[in-house]
Amino acid sequence: MDRRSVMFMMGLGVAAAALPAGMANADPAIGDNPPAPAPGAPTPPAAAAAQPTFLFQDEFNGPAGAPPDPTWWHLIPERETIKNPVEWDKPFNMGRYVTDTEHAFQDGKGNLVIRATRGPGTTIQEKYASAKVVGNWRGGIGTTWEARVKLNCLTDGAWPAFWLLNDDPVRGGEVDLVEWYGNRDWPSGTTVHARLDGESFATNPHPIDSGWHTWRMSWTPQGMYFWKDYAPGMEPFFEVPANSLDDWPFNDPGYTLVPVFNIAVGGSGGRDPSGGSYPAEMLVDWIRVFQAEFCAPRVGLCARFRGRFLGVVAIAADSDGKCCYAASTVVECCSGVLGLCRCGLHRW
Repeated sequence: MDRRSVMFMMGLGVAAAALPAGMANADPAIGDNPPAPAPGAPTPPAAAAAQPTFLFQDEFNGPAGAPPDPTWWHLIPERETIKNPVEWDKPFNMGRYVTDTEHAFQDGKGNLVIRATRGPGTTIQEKYASAKVVGNWRGGIGTTWEARVKLNCLTDGAWPAFWLLNDDPVRGGEVDLVEWYGNRDWPSGTTVHARLDGESFATNPHPIDSGWHTWRMSWTPQGMYFWKDYAPGMEPFFEVPANSLDDWPFNDPGYTLVPVFNIAVGGSGGRDPSGGSYPAEMLVDWIRVFQAEFCAPRVGLCARFRGRFLGVVAIAADSDGKCCYAASTVVECCSGVLGLCRCGLHRW
C-alpha cells in the first residue's frame, strides 16, 4: 500500500519457495504459408488455451466461518509501527488489526471475506477493527500473480488493497496491484514501490469500483506488467521497466514477495471514517500464481497468410530467439499491409 514516507516494521518471517525457470513456446517457422482449406471444408475448431501450472493457488472453498487456511496464510495482530508519523498515522487515528473470524473468514461460497467494523470507543483505534491477511508462500521473479477481488468497502476512512510485499528493512519493496484511498485526496490505482519509505515509486491512477475484477501482474527480468480483467492478447495498462526506479530491488538474486489482502481503517490513506458505512468488506474469490513466460521484442517478416500480404510484424522472442507465439497468432496480430505492430512481451 502507498505509505508516503512510511517505514514498515512487520517482520513477516515466512519461508521461501523455489521457482522453476521460465519457458517459451516451441519455435514456429515465421513466414510459412499454411495450406488453404479445401472448398467446403469445415473450419477446424480453435485450440483451447493451455492452463498454467500454479505455483501457488487458493480458491477459498472452505466452510462458512472458517479462517483463511493457516497452511497458506497468517493474520497480522496489530497495525504496523510508523516511523516519524504524521497526525493521521499516530496510533489513536488508526483502526486496529485483529485476528478473529468476525473480520477474516471464508463465507462458504468460495470467497475470503475481510471485514472492517465500527464499535464503541472514543478514538479511531478504539472504534474500528479490520484484518490484514498475509501469505506464507513467497514467489520470485518470473511469476505472474492474479486475484479476483470485489471491494464492497469504498467508503470514507477505508483503505483496501491487494498487494505484494518484501519487508526487508534495507531492500524492501512493494507492488500494489489495486489500492483505494478513503481519504478522497490521493488518486487510487496501481503502484510499484522500489523502497518502503515512499521515496521511489511509479504509479498509474485509475478509477476503482465495487464490481468483481481480476488484477494481474507479471514480474519478469524486463520489468512489471499489469492488467485489469485480463483477456488473451490484451496489452497491459501499466508497465514499469526494470531498474527504472532508484534502488530497484526486484531483480536482486533471491528476491521474493508475499501476497497481502487487507482493509486498513483511518491512517493517512483512510483518514476520518466517521462518515463511512460500516461494516465494509473485501471479497477475494481466488488468488493464483504461475510461471511467467517473458520475451523480448524482435522484428520479423510475415509473408502471406490467408491470401494477403501483411508486411512487417514485431514478434516476440525469448533470449534464445525462439518465438513466443504460434505463427498464425503472430501474423493475425498485424493490422494491415506493411504495417508494424507490437505483439506484446508475454505469451498468453
